[in-house]
Amino acid sequence: MKNYIFKGLLFCALTLMFFSCGGGEEKVMTPLAVSTKFVKTNVLGETTTITLDAPTSWYAATTGDKWIKLTPSSGEAGQTQVQVKISPNNGKASRSAQITFTSGQEKASVKVEQEWSYYFKLPCTQYTVGYGGGEVIIDGLPSAGFSIAMSPSAQQWVKATANVLNVAYNNGKASRNAVLKITDNTTKKEYEVLLIQECATGVSNILALTELSIDDYNCPADGYSPESDFLYAVDMDATTTSRTVKLKFRGEGVEWITIGDSQKKIFSGDMVTFDNFTANTTIEINSHNDFTDVVGKNKLRISGLPIVVINSTDAIKNEPKVACNIAIFDPKARTDAEEKNLTYFESLAGIEWRGAGALRYVKKPYNFKLRDSQGNKREAELLNIRNDNSWILDGMYLDIAHMRNRVCFDIWNEFNKPYYVDEKPKAMSGTRGEYVEVFINGEYMGIFILSDRIDRKQYQIEQNGGYIYKAKGWSQACQMKSCGTPPNNDFYWDEAEIEQEYPDADDGGKPNFNYMAELINFVGSSSKEDFSAKFEEHFDMNSVVDSFIFLNMIVADDNIGRNTFWIIRNVNESKKFMHGLWDLDGTLGRNWDRHKEDPNQNWKYLSGWVVGHGSNDGTITFRLHERIIKENPANIHQKIYDRWQEIKDGALSPSNFAKKTEAYAELQIASGARDREVARWRDLDISEQPKWNYESVYYNDVNAEVSYMKDWWQKRHTKLNSLINTLQHE
Repeated sequence: MKNYIFKGLLFCALTLMFFSCGGGEEKVMTPLAVSTKFVKTNVLGETTTITLDAPTSWYAATTGDKWIKLTPSSGEAGQTQVQVKISPNNGKASRSAQITFTSGQEKASVKVEQEWSYYFKLPCTQYTVGYGGGEVIIDGLPSAGFSIAMSPSAQQWVKATANVLNVAYNNGKASRNAVLKITDNTTKKEYEVLLIQECATGVSNILALTELSIDDYNCPADGYSPESDFLYAVDMDATTTSRTVKLKFRGEGVEWITIGDSQKKIFSGDMVTFDNFTANTTIEINSHNDFTDVVGKNKLRISGLPIVVINSTDAIKNEPKVACNIAIFDPKARTDAEEKNLTYFESLAGIEWRGAGALRYVKKPYNFKLRDSQGNKREAELLNIRNDNSWILDGMYLDIAHMRNRVCFDIWNEFNKPYYVDEKPKAMSGTRGEYVEVFINGEYMGIFILSDRIDRKQYQIEQNGGYIYKAKGWSQACQMKSCGTPPNNDFYWDEAEIEQEYPDADDGGKPNFNYMAELINFVGSSSKEDFSAKFEEHFDMNSVVDSFIFLNMIVADDNIGRNTFWIIRNVNESKKFMHGLWDLDGTLGRNWDRHKEDPNQNWKYLSGWVVGHGSNDGTITFRLHERIIKENPANIHQKIYDRWQEIKDGALSPSNFAKKTEAYAELQIASGARDREVARWRDLDISEQPKWNYESVYYNDVNAEVSYMKDWWQKRHTKLNSLINTLQHE
């Protein structure tokens, strides 16, 4: 009996051993583990991956939840690749955080540290660093290779190594700047960045005002200047010099202010009376705090010109237009929107750089189109110019007088009108414009002309049948010598360098260069007999006579073929063209690169007539002018002579020219804008001059240039009079 019991117990024990040892493998629980305990990155941030091994389901949390993103942030047991995205550090200081992974009762942590340094991301037009200098990292550089160029003077304090700029300490008493030219070596695309370094005195200006408003207008401040420098505008035609205004202000730690030498405390919202509140004055504003003797220094500068303030969402570039907000403050209340005369006008818009050759220089021209809140086209009558959607801001950078284009068009508008002006009294052949001072993204940009455009509305041509062509280069077609095959499906005729300005795609039009090609072939290759007999079928005689006289008067080398419009009012009635002008800044004694023009001759060709742009022997010639002078089509010489007699002592007289140039000079000076323009751009102009080989004469005294222009006009007037007299005596 005992033997049977013993055998049973032994069988059970063996059975248990079999199932526990031989029936399957035992699962071993792995501990929670991470592939790294430490992540360190620079100011730009990065995206990295952490490998997580978890025994059970897990989740993660981070103390840097505002700048660290985990993907995924939870999961099941096993191995998981966790993506850690670290945002750029905009906090002006290094920072750290901890990521904690939890799986059951186990935890694993990863420390994250992010450095801070100066940095900017391309595209960027301007960046400011402190006077202490240090490393500036450039983000957004092309991966395929790039180059960074700057002037020799800038290389004394900025060194470029790979994507890092090393900026030296600024121990001077003024801020300094450098224009960086960053080029993509593959696409040749260029970025231009103005690097500004503050000076110690500028940084130490504590208690500076950050906001200043006058009668609820927020005065723009110049971010380019190390000082707190605000601008306001008054009507220079006002009969009184004193004014009482409401002052509001704000600044870090600022409790009250004083004006000039006065000790009277002024608090934000107080009414203040100024005895001399006139253009071209500077008002010193001192800002105070009861707990310190330190005084903040601020300036309020008074202008006599409208102020345009533009703030864009992205860096402004050549194209396409970027969204912006534009505000115009005009003390004369000349802006109409919805039948109201407004001192302050504000609108959404799209803005981009304007022009071709002008874009190489540091001060850019702009064009913008007004938009409503839905992004649709909006029109407004700005500064009593015209009711329109599309506008130009002409920077006039190479024109040191800052008036040539405006003076030329003012005179042109006096004597030249489209031939159908009696039927369309609003029709004009030239632009109109007004001086303004411009701020873009917190930076003072100087004097501009706000103007309308040469377009369908300006000429009042027909919407169905009207055409505007723009000649943009020195091609054979622009010179009206010969043309190739027009394009089929594009509004730009590449071979000819001619654009169909109207109608374009926005107008629902289609490319049609047949009319322009027919005109070019007529001028370029018709016989002398046909050219004379059919001249007035192809050209509006009055337009060609006036443009011939005027382009010769102002010696518009850069507008002989190039920078020219050709306009048809309505092809259904007539195919004759009017000759339109455009961008007349390279005139009146200086050519497109500021070098002086001899008033008595033009390229030493045809005894002083303006017929070409190029070598001194006149090998590049404008065929239309050449044939007019040599062949006298349709007896045009007599018409030129007669027209000259009508206008030489009126619109084209030296006295009229002197009156206009003196008025524009006085407007720049009396408003104080001329000094601000020179202070803003003169040093940059001097540093850029060797690169582009233009004459560096950014005058402080605009009257010196006006005196030269008046003398030049008188001499050219005498020369042209003698030339035209030869036509009448043939």
